[in-house]
Amino acid sequence: MANTSLLKKGAPPPRERATNIIHADPRKSEAKNKPLQVMIPPEIFDAFSAKAGETFGFSKGSKSQLFLTMWESYISMKR
Repeated sequence: MANTSLLKKGAPPPRERATNIIHADPRKSEAKNKPLQVMIPPEIFDAFSAKAGETFGFSKGSKSQLFLTMWESYISMKR
């Protein structure tokens, strides 16, 4: 129960901050991510989505993980 004795008339109680352990993402980096959007045919999108699901599991972020893995592979090949 919130302590209402410190409140002024009509003011809502202050919001409590808690760590969200359910949606914690260990992949977060220090820098803010930016979106990347490309237009591709539906067949390629479906194939890419399927490969991302097979490789990283059918969860949020699997396509991003697959893209980053492909990018790292590309960069290492260029060196």
